[in-house]
Amino acid sequence: MKYDHDDIIEKATTLFWQRGFHAAGMRDIQQALDMRPGSIYARFQSKEGLFKLVVEQYAQNSAARLKQVAQAESPLNALYSFFETALTGPDEQRYMRQCLLVKSIAELDIIGDVAKKAVLESMQTLKAGFRDIIEACIENGELPEHTPTKLAAEWLQNQFVGLRAFALMQDENTATIQMIDKVMIDLKGQWPQKTH
Repeated sequence: MKYDHDDIIEKATTLFWQRGFHAAGMRDIQQALDMRPGSIYARFQSKEGLFKLVVEQYAQNSAARLKQVAQAESPLNALYSFFETALTGPDEQRYMRQCLLVKSIAELDIIGDVAKKAVLESMQTLKAGFRDIIEACIENGELPEHTPTKLAAEWLQNQFVGLRAFALMQDENTATIQMIDKVMIDLKGQWPQKTH
């Protein structure tokens, strides 16, 4: 039987995103992918090998979305829409409000070295995407020229991660939207001038 690689990775992503690496057993993987154990091992070598591919694809997709934000006519408006879309999805996709990478960081000690490296490299890739957004906002006149790019990008990524956890716990979107509004206000604000 021939399996579509993208379809397999999409199904595995949903499984790992919903359950986490540790909780997703081989039977769960077999069922989600509709593959026999021998086919899974022949194609991915291990659960960790499959997870690594999931993480890499997730990071590529996320980086592409961040690039679209940076290249938008108004990067700041596109950033707001990016946050809103990621944080206020329908209830049946509530698990997607939490970042797969952050969920994976909680399991770094058990996912294996190859997958661990993929998770950490993916977080750096996304940090670069946030930096590109900050630079585009400055270039577009939507943020002050003196905005410290690296610091603002790290702060923005941390806000996004925190809001993902916050949004996961909300029954409705009003509070999440208010928090997104606050992030956008704070992004335009003052930044510390020196480090301690």
